[in-house]
Amino acid sequence: MVDNKKRNKHLLQILNSFKKKMHRQLKNIVRIFSIILKDRKGILGVTIIGIILCCAIFSPWIAPCNPYELNIINRFAAPSLKHLLGTDNLGRDILSRIIYGARIAMIVSIGGVSIAVVVGVILGTIAGYNVGRVIDNGILWIVDVIRAFPQIILILVLVAVLGPSTLNMIMVLALTAMPRYTRVARAETLSIKEEEYIFAAKSLGAKNKRIILKHIIPNILPPIIILAGMDMAVMIMIEAGLSFLGLGVRPPTASWGIILRDGYRYIRLSPWMIIWSSIAIAMAMLGYSLFAESLRIALNPKESIEKQAGV
Repeated sequence: MVDNKKRNKHLLQILNSFKKKMHRQLKNIVRIFSIILKDRKGILGVTIIGIILCCAIFSPWIAPCNPYELNIINRFAAPSLKHLLGTDNLGRDILSRIIYGARIAMIVSIGGVSIAVVVGVILGTIAGYNVGRVIDNGILWIVDVIRAFPQIILILVLVAVLGPSTLNMIMVLALTAMPRYTRVARAETLSIKEEEYIFAAKSLGAKNKRIILKHIIPNILPPIIILAGMDMAVMIMIEAGLSFLGLGVRPPTASWGIILRDGYRYIRLSPWMIIWSSIAIAMAMLGYSLFAESLRIALNPKESIEKQAGV
């Protein structure tokens, strides 16, 4: 009976500690977003990203037409009330295809960045925590081999070898972006591992795994998050470029790069395809760039205090 009471008391303490931790994390997230929403660039970036996300998630309900429905008689139609952005070379509604194209852009960018961040942070943290050892040298060797090739050339070669598909594109983009996160995570780990609270955790008997997961990784995330926000814009551009070259997603899948390629082919007959797809790509890159810049300010204690004070 006594053992059950002790166990229940211990479980309640763990639950209360978890609730307090989640409450602190939630307050921190709210604070960061409040700083972002006080910045005009942050508001614009969040608005653009929000519109793109809505298009990606709710495209079947937002798109006015079926993006794959052919209407050869109505090909190259100019913008009108029926087709707000006109039609393409096969009579498909351009607005609907751009809305559906947001899905590919978000899937590729979020998927590629997420994999690159997870793998890069794990490898970089392990390398930095074991600096000078065989595992550190091995990880650095892998990173240096990948970085030895220009990113665009390596992407083109790997996608050409693996074949054009959404999954292959995500994996290739993640592989080529991973070294940046590994380097940043390793550099931040080298700095943080010398802090006093790390030595205190070691003296209390904390294992290396716990130190890495509980103390190091949470403290190296701010620069990683900023870099990830910037990489989202880059990956959207690369995805569009690969699709433009025929190495990305396969037609008739709606993609901004495919719309751009079709528009380039028929630019003399109808400029609408290339204009609207270019604007969509530019706005996506602008939104993520502005958001990343505002996020950098929010995660920097000094700059965030100045922003809150209206300096």
